[in-house]
This record gives sequence, C-alpha cells and structure tokens, in this order.
Amino acid sequence: MAPVDVSGWDGSEPLLTRPPLLEREGERALVRTLVEELCRHARPRPRTPSRAAAAAAAAAVEAAVPRQHPGDDAQSGERCGQLLIVEGLAGYGKTVLLNEVRRISVENNCMVLSAIGAEREMTRSFSVVRQLFYNLLRTYAPEARAELLGGWFDIIAPAIGLTPAGDGQNPNPLGVRDSLDYLMGGLTQERGPIVLIIDDVQWADLQSLGWLVEFARNNLADLPVLVVVARRTEEQTDADELLSDLGAVEDVLRLTVGTLSPDAVGQIVEQALGRADPQFKARCHEVTAGSPYVLWAMLGEVKRRGLAPTTANMAPLSNIAAGQIGPKLARRLESMGDSTMPVARAIAVLGTDATIARVSQLADVDGDKVSLIADRLRHRAILADQDTLAFVHPLVAKAVYDWIDHGARGTLHARAARLLIQDGLDARFAALHLLMTERCGDPWVVDQLRNAAEQEKRAGAPDAAVRCLKRALAEPPPAEHRAAVRFELGRAAFVKGDLPDSIGHLRGALADDAGDRVLREQIVLLLSRALGYTDQIQEAVELLDSEASAAHASSTKLRLQAEHFLWAVFWTGDPDYSKRARRLRNLVVRMNGANRTERSLLALRAWYGVVRGDPMVQVLASADQAYGPGLTWTDEDWGFEIPSLLALVYMYCDRNDRAEQLFSDGIDELRAHGWQGHHMAYAYSMRGFVRYRQGKLQLAEQDCRHGLRLALRLGPDAPARWYSLGPLIEVLIAQGRAREAQILAEQFAFREPFPSAVVFPDPQAVHGELRLALGREHDAAADFTEAGYKLERRGVDNPAWCAWRVNLAKALTSTDPEKAYEHACEALRRAYRFGAPSAMGQALRVAGRLEGGPNGLAKIEDAAMWLEHSDSRYEYAVSLIEYGMALRRELGDRDAADALFEGLTVAVECGADRLANAAREMLVDMGELVPASHAGLEGGGAEGMR
Repeated sequence: MAPVDVSGWDGSEPLLTRPPLLEREGERALVRTLVEELCRHARPRPRTPSRAAAAAAAAAVEAAVPRQHPGDDAQSGERCGQLLIVEGLAGYGKTVLLNEVRRISVENNCMVLSAIGAEREMTRSFSVVRQLFYNLLRTYAPEARAELLGGWFDIIAPAIGLTPAGDGQNPNPLGVRDSLDYLMGGLTQERGPIVLIIDDVQWADLQSLGWLVEFARNNLADLPVLVVVARRTEEQTDADELLSDLGAVEDVLRLTVGTLSPDAVGQIVEQALGRADPQFKARCHEVTAGSPYVLWAMLGEVKRRGLAPTTANMAPLSNIAAGQIGPKLARRLESMGDSTMPVARAIAVLGTDATIARVSQLADVDGDKVSLIADRLRHRAILADQDTLAFVHPLVAKAVYDWIDHGARGTLHARAARLLIQDGLDARFAALHLLMTERCGDPWVVDQLRNAAEQEKRAGAPDAAVRCLKRALAEPPPAEHRAAVRFELGRAAFVKGDLPDSIGHLRGALADDAGDRVLREQIVLLLSRALGYTDQIQEAVELLDSEASAAHASSTKLRLQAEHFLWAVFWTGDPDYSKRARRLRNLVVRMNGANRTERSLLALRAWYGVVRGDPMVQVLASADQAYGPGLTWTDEDWGFEIPSLLALVYMYCDRNDRAEQLFSDGIDELRAHGWQGHHMAYAYSMRGFVRYRQGKLQLAEQDCRHGLRLALRLGPDAPARWYSLGPLIEVLIAQGRAREAQILAEQFAFREPFPSAVVFPDPQAVHGELRLALGREHDAAADFTEAGYKLERRGVDNPAWCAWRVNLAKALTSTDPEKAYEHACEALRRAYRFGAPSAMGQALRVAGRLEGGPNGLAKIEDAAMWLEHSDSRYEYAVSLIEYGMALRRELGDRDAADALFEGLTVAVECGADRLANAAREMLVDMGELVPASHAGLEGGGAEGMR
C-alpha cells in the first residue's frame, strides 16, 4: 500500500475519502457470497392482487404454525433470503464493513435500502422504517405508488411519513407490519434482489425493529432480500429483547468485528502519514487499542498538526487519541472558539432535525457563522463531510451531548420542540424533545404530547402514544384536563394490548372525573370493554348497570344499557340471565332500528333469543331490524362485538349465506384499517365456523388456520386462539382427521381449564366431540354432561347453539341407550321449538338411529328432508348416508343405493373424506360401481358416521 504524501497538507481537506478495510478478507468474502447467492435466488414472481383475501397477512404469518404440506415449498427448503448480524464494540469498523456490503451490492445490481439507528431517536416511532422507504417512495408517481402499495397505502403512509399521521386509519402494529411486508414483496418483484442495511440497530426504534424481527422470521426464506444489521455489543437498550429475537431467527449468520492487529495499524499509519518508525506504529496501536475509528480520527489530528510519524513525536499520541471521543473531545471543541461548542451542542440536541436555521436559533449564533463553524468541524473530521449537519460518528455525538449540563439539556430540548412546531412539523417530531424536558406544568407541553399521542396511534404506534401520554400526565396537566389525559392514556394502552395498564388508567380517569358527562360515558364504555377482555365480566356488567341507572339523558342511558346487555352475553356465571333477557325484550319492543344504539339493542335481542331458544321467526325479525348500515367493525367507541353477534345469529338460524357475508365484510373492513390482531383472528375463525356449518370444509380449514396464525402472533396464550381451535377441530373431525385434531389440541393445550368467558363453539363440547371421534365414549359423555350443566345454568336452551344433548346421546348409545334416547328426544323437542332445520335434522337423525325400526327410519328420513332445505351440506350428507344405511337394514340393498349415492356426492363436495369412504365402501359391498371421482381415502368405516 503506497504511503500518502502529506508534506503540503494544511488541514483544510479530509484525511482520506474512506479508511482501508484491513484484516476483513473473510468477512468481505462472506458478504460477496451472500450477495451472489441472493442474486441467484431472485426470480420473477406474480404480483398478488392488492385486495385478494389474506394477500399480505398470509405471507407475514406463514411461519407461525407448521405448514400443512411442507413439500409444497417452491425451493424445497432452500432459503432465498438471509440475515447477517455484524457485532462488535463501538469504533471497531462495523460501519466500514457495511459500506463494503453496500459497494458489493451495487456492483451486483442489487437495490440497497439503508438506515441508521440513533440513540436519542429511539422514541421516534418508525424512524428506521422512514429512512428505509421514504425517499424511495417519494420518487414514485402517485399511480405507480398506488400500484406498488395496493390497498395498504392508507396504512403504511403515516408510518413512513408520506401523509400526516392524523390522516391515518388507526391501524394496529400488526397491520403496519403486514403493510411493510407487502411493500417488500412488491419491491422485490419490481426491482429484483434487495439488500437492506441498518447500522447501530441497537438504537432502532421499537416499532421498526418489531417489524424487522417478524419480517426476518417469516419472510426471508421466500424473498430475495439480504438483511445486514450492525450492533454494538456493549450497549444495553430497550431494544435488547427484540435484538435477542432477531438473533434467534432461523439460519442467522453472525460476524464479530474485532480490533486491528499491530501490523494492520502499522499499514494504516504509513498509508496516512508515510513511512513511520516502528515504535511510533506500536504506540499508535497501544493508545487506540486497535480501534479503527479512534485510530483514523487520531491520525487525522496528527496530520493536521503536522507531526511526523517518528519516535520523537510519540508523546502527544495518548492525549490526541483520548481527544477523539469522550470529555477531551468536548474540551477540544470549547477551545475552537466561543461559538463552536454552542453550535455543536445544538447539533447534538437536534439530531436528525438539525438545519442551519434551527441550529442558529437554538445556539443563538448567526446563521452565516454557523455555516463557517460547520465547515471547520468537517475539516476537523468532527462533522460528517456532507450537506446535513451530522457528527462523523455516534461516539462524537455522545461526547458532545454528555458534556451538556443536565438542566441546560432539558432547556435546549424544550426550545428545540418549539422550533420544530414553528417550522410546521407535526407534534410527533416535537415529542421526541419534550420527553427529555423537565416537568414544569406547562399546558402547551401537555397539548403537544396529547397531539403527538393521537398521531402515534393513527400511525400504528400505540406504545409510543402511551409514552407521550404518561409524560403528559407527569407534566402535570391542569386539573380540569386530568381525567381526559388519563382516558386517552387508558385508550392508548387498550389499543397497545396492555389491558391491565389500561384498566388502571381508566379507573383513575373515573376518579378524576370533573363532571363531564360525555367524557364519563366514554371512560365507562372503554373500561367495561377492557374488563370484559380480561375476563372481569361481572365487574363490567355491574359497572354499566350502575352507570345506566344514574344517567339522566335517555340517549346515554340506552347506550350504556346496550353495552351492559352485550357484556352480559359473555358472563358465564350470570345469575339473572333469564331476567336480563326479559328486560331486553321489553326494552326493544317499540324499537325499529332508527339509530345505531337501537340496532345494537335489536341485535342483542336476537342473540338472547338464539341462546334461549326462542322461535326462530321472532329471532330473525329482530335480526333483520338490526341488519343494515352503521354496524361497523372498526369504530373505537363501539367495538366489533355487535356485528359479530348478529352474524352468528344468522348462522344459528341457518342463514349462513348472510352470516358468511357479514364476516367477509368485516374482514375487508378490518384489513382496510390495518386491524390485523385479535379482531382479524376472530373474524377469520368465525367465518371458518360458518363455512364448516355450510359444509365448505376446505375453505373452513383455511380460514381457521389463518385465524390461528393471527392469534398466535399475539402470543402463545392469547385468548383468541380458542375461537380458532374449536371450529378447526370440528372441521378436522368432519374430514375424518381426528388423530390430527388430537395432535392440534395437545399442541395448543385445548383442554381443561376451559375459558370462563363464552366462546363459540363451546370449547368443552368440542373437546367432547374430539373424544367421541377417537372412540372414547365415556370421556366424551363426561365432557358433554359438564358442558350441558354449565350452559343450562346460564339459560342456554337451544340445541342449535350447542348440540351437547345430541352428542351426549351418541356417546351413551352403547352403554345406556335408554338414557341416550331421552336426551335425543329432549334435544328434538327444543329444536322444534326453535325451528332451525339444521338443529331439527341432527336431533331427528340421532333419535331415529336410537329408536330403530320403521319409526326410526321415518325420523332419519325426516332429518334428511329438513336438512335438504338448509345450507348445512355436511349434516345433509351425514343424514343421507345414515338414511341409506338404515334403508339397507330395513328394506335391502336396492332401496338404499339412491340415498347412499346422493350422500356420497354431497360428502365429496364438502371434502368429508372419511364420511365419503363410509358410503363408498357400503356401495362397493352392495356390488354398485362407484365413479372414480367419488373414490375416498383408505380407512373409512363407522368412524365417519359418528
């Protein structure tokens, strides 16, 4: 390496354009291999339609549970993308290595997206995401950007900064992550392989890092993306837990960057200063400890001073090295002129918001002078050699920032916040600085933090909103605003998913209530919902009842009563369920659905009617009055429970087409608003439940598995998983896959203790169905008996809602046929009272099987007739095949063939393989020729008829 002639250097130019990359041959070779592999894997992919069902969400969560058919992977298990983590202490050359990654990537025609974490900007939500994508997306024409982002634009734009956060759709964090996944997928299809580089990832904001972890975990195997992140190993930050998750990603690669050897230090010294004495080179290694950054900065100062690299000039090296970072650097700045340190302090406080004008105002230094000082600092290699005002290394920024007196630091941040607001930036930018100010009871600070919190929530960062509101509460706000701030804090914690924290703040808001009745109603409604979601339903019902009794305005009273009756639905221990149902029936008798409150109460009246087993005609009359516009899924003040319950009313009344449409509309609305959490998991699971009852078993399985994946993203113990597992187990049983259902139940602890809240379908009854399908009749009977006891205790008196009596009759058939027949007849009586064809068909079939003879055959025939007029195709197939079997027993083969053939056809249409096998084997045994298209799987038989 040829030495650089420095004889004429006067300190007016930077030392070198970039430091040499020494002793990194292995690292460089690995990077080149990864980039070349990335390009090899890149291939054209068809663009997924933006509005297709589950388009982005499916890709984002595919790894949450095992694939059903692992062999379907396009690459046969070979990964397409890769994650590389570069680790080391500060100043050890991680950034230089990342620059080499960038250079190699560009050489190979890869698109490079890059960002840098900043220590004091961790509280600015989506800071890293904005660096990665904002400038790129801003270059797109509106039409091209709309094509790239599809239906996700409204979700992703506020996070990236393309639109003001206040204009967003109030998505949850999972929705924003899915939109970013969709964006990455679109960019790889449009641009080819992508290299995503993040330096100082230990300081990445938690929202960006949360997305990066999920993206690396779930998508890198399928997308041509190389993710390279660099982190300091000595830093402990709030991101440590997420960084651990990132390091646990499958097939992650790690590089540890160490210090330079004495030989490498010697090469760099001679490159910078010319031929040097061996002792001088050794001393350089000693005082810098082999740190590339400190060495390079020290040599720049040595060169500026004009010191020759000789033994005689070794003495100052220690102080020069120490002056590149830490307190000695700050003292150097103070010695450079009376305005240099104020300018440097202003740049350190403003961070990425630093401009000449803002630094001038914050430092109280003329703008022209700020420009001159900035040039001087660039020449001293303290500021980066670029147009923006940024320090050359985070170690320098930290040294300057730490030198600021604590009290002065808070004052500077307070002034910086006002500067940003004056410049027209939104409150989120100011909040970063306000979080670092001293508390002084300033109403302006409270207002800005409240505005910032609302913007954070609209951008899909409720955790950042919580942080802003906690700081606003600590300011503190004026007494008359304290309840409102607590309410907003409770709402942000609710959206974040921290329900215990939400409940605490909302209770505090009620205690701080200063007589604002509208605010009190909002607090009570949200508190009751938070209590309901944490299984404190009795308290929620009693709170709402008390508040409704105390309300003076009729509209307020009705609204609170609607929420009261809603949560009473989910209270399994309600001692007054029947009385409550009568109160509701009397309340709505003159209502016609004139407004949302009335429609909600009518929907609840229909639901109570289903649960009690009121005649279906009456139930549907209330449901049809409730059905219509206004029952949205994403209204923060109403929740999604009412439209969901209305859909289930239609399902239990055999109006499955309308139920399916309601859930499909809900899924579309939730996706459009970026609500990809509990609500979406529930909506997919319940649509799967509807499709199961329709006999669309394959579609039902897809929906339930997708609902389960979404639920598991909320955590392994998320209550939402119960809504997915119940219908999924029923689907698997109907398909003849009881052993697979058993494995699923064991994997996700689908057993006692069952949830105390109401779940559809009833988990213990489903557990009994699984045991029955596995041939464990005694255990199944115990489950059905216990489930029935609990349901009847709270007034559930409808076999359409839960067919526990019908299933108990099946379980008792071999051990106590007389008792089994009593249960079947009682279920039939109650089914006739309700009037749903599916419920009557199931009860008639089992009663007919138990009765036998001509009367039993007539009942099974009636069952098939009732089910023919419903859209419960699977139950219709079961009844047809059982009717054919009964006909064969009573009248012979010739009379049975038609029913068995029709039952086989319907079973095949439903995807009920084992049931189809039972019919096929019987037809073959009768000597009938079965079409190849109707052939079932091996191993049919009686299990298909349980």
